[in-house]
Amino acid sequence: MSKRSLVILFCCVSLILAGTASVKADILDPADLHVGTGAGTLCATGCGGDPTTAGSFDIYYNPNTHSSQLPIGTPFYLILATPVYTGSSSANSINSPAALFSPYSGGVQTGSVTIDNQTSHGVMSTAADSNDIYAFLGYASFANNSFNAGNMVSCDTGVASGGGTKCPNSGLVGGAAPLFGDTISGYTVWTWSIETTSFSPGDLLNFSGTIPIGSYIAAIGINGNTGWAVPFTESGLVTTTTNTPEPGTFSLLGIGLLGLVALGTSRRSFVRS
Repeated sequence: MSKRSLVILFCCVSLILAGTASVKADILDPADLHVGTGAGTLCATGCGGDPTTAGSFDIYYNPNTHSSQLPIGTPFYLILATPVYTGSSSANSINSPAALFSPYSGGVQTGSVTIDNQTSHGVMSTAADSNDIYAFLGYASFANNSFNAGNMVSCDTGVASGGGTKCPNSGLVGGAAPLFGDTISGYTVWTWSIETTSFSPGDLLNFSGTIPIGSYIAAIGINGNTGWAVPFTESGLVTTTTNTPEPGTFSLLGIGLLGLVALGTSRRSFVRS
């Protein structure tokens, strides 16, 4: 083949590859979205636990100069994966609205964002360690494949999944794991729509609700062909039952306690008389 033919062939191949790349989703640096332990806590913007463990949580948009600083578009989903094992329950709730801190500085809430459209996508099996939460939802092209069943099971049970996958969080080994001794057959995957198109670098969304122990928390946002996703090492793992009462609940609890105190005082007075 002549040099001229080789040049033409090279140019044609380059054009084909360029055309293929143009339709591929742009996966941003996985350090963009972190799951933290709740506004006002030490690890609100994420910790090095891999995954972060807590009973309350938030989603933080890390200002990462190595990738896009665009606001996250739609769809923007909160993702929850609840473990399936003998005696488990997938009952859960996420309160709406979520508190918005824009930007987050550990200080005052600046707004709120509606959280709606709770959807169950069924059970992702753990039969294969490679089963991935984003692929299960149909967003494999927008995320890496670290959020797989092998990693999830190993951190939930404290035992290396498949004989090889160990939890990257050294604090979740053996009996220290939230579901040590249980056999997890799958994860029920849920999503909620996060109704904002202006979630930007430095912003934080604080959530409350009730989530079963051993559940994983993540998020994914898309803006055209660009996607932001929480990687496994920045995800959240619920190690204590989350049940954050609403302010009205605290008020009712206080009234109830006052009533009990009054009743006790009345009974003591009656005995004296």
